[in-house]
Amino acid sequence: QATLDAKVAETNRKTRNELLTDSDWTQMNDSPLTNEEKTAWATYRQELRDISDLDAWPNLDDADWPVAP
Repeated sequence: QATLDAKVAETNRKTRNELLTDSDWTQMNDSPLTNEEKTAWATYRQELRDISDLDAWPNLDDADWPVAP
């Protein structure tokens, strides 16, 4: 079970990192977003960073993942 959990955790980290990379543009100074929109994206990005703190980690359901603004 530990080996399976490690593989699932690795896959989840990869997905999380891709989602963070895909949303990097939202936090740039020249982003076309309003301050309110940037804040919403920053909250989403923090939820992604904190996902490994969930009790269900690494066996997450789709509902455990934050939804992009």
